[in-house]
Amino acid sequence: MNAPLVSVCLPSLNTFPYLRERVDTILGQTLTNWELIVIDSYSEDGSWELFERLAREDRRVSIAQAPRGLYASWNRCIERARGKYVYIATSDDTMASDCLEKLVAALEEHEDCDLAHCSLRMIDKDGAPMQGLSGRDDSMFARSAPEMLKRRHIRRAPYDGMLHLTGWTVYRSITELLIRRSLFSRIGGFPTTWGPISDFNWDMKAGLVANTIHVPDTWASWRQYPGQSTASAGIFSVEYAQKVGEMIHDAVEQCKACLAPQVMAGLKGCWIPSSSCMRGYCAGLRSRPAVMRRRLFQLSRLGERPIRTELLRRLRGESTWEESFPGEIREWLERMGVRTVVACES
Repeated sequence: MNAPLVSVCLPSLNTFPYLRERVDTILGQTLTNWELIVIDSYSEDGSWELFERLAREDRRVSIAQAPRGLYASWNRCIERARGKYVYIATSDDTMASDCLEKLVAALEEHEDCDLAHCSLRMIDKDGAPMQGLSGRDDSMFARSAPEMLKRRHIRRAPYDGMLHLTGWTVYRSITELLIRRSLFSRIGGFPTTWGPISDFNWDMKAGLVANTIHVPDTWASWRQYPGQSTASAGIFSVEYAQKVGEMIHDAVEQCKACLAPQVMAGLKGCWIPSSSCMRGYCAGLRSRPAVMRRRLFQLSRLGERPIRTELLRRLRGESTWEESFPGEIREWLERMGVRTVVACES
């Protein structure tokens, strides 16, 4: 049997209320040369029975059950994948009908890219677009080059990888990405070490070694509702900051053979130490809502140069470290000849 062009990986655990909509968005794709690989973690809500019916009706669907584990299920799907490209279709989300077609076309046209990235729609439990801050894409991808969000462009490694030094996610949801399957042989599958935020580590490794093409004229969604696996991740707590630090060091070590010597020297000598200092400082401020406690904390950190620079920025009304960091990284890389963000002709 000929290999499909895309392997759609659908890990599942008790998300039956959203599953029919997810499956319909896969079956309704304008690109039809795909296989659907389901790994169900012994769901008890009718999900498995739905998959059994689907596998009987469509020869492109293969199903299996395996023990629980968010990223372990992702990896089991990827191990079974035969396609040139991999799309992880989280079981409670959706996507536009032309999503796979447009992402595949972008990677076929740009063989120097291993990731294709689309726009993200935040939706609520009923599938309605979320409004206000909840519905805004505040990923570092969006914040680092806002003028390019509606333009097709290529982001060259290691720019997106280095943006993870802020502690912010660059690709906010895995549903935004179509992945060239060969990338997994370079950086491995998804780690499980850091719980429900472990994909941060994989995303950073991918951004350090792989170019990404942004495709603005299609979309995938990320559904927000109580009880999902990332809801208790404690984002921006001190504990989260510690985990992020571990993931960053691991990602750099795993990718060092793929990085230019001057990039590694800059990471080790400057960017990792200064960003670690600032992530800890920002986490410390967020954990101290009382004004007096914040001031005392700031005074206790005045001996550290990055923090003195940050406080001077704030006194002068300039951009914060998190706001200015993408531009600093971009300027540094471009001085070394890396064109970080490049608009596409088509």
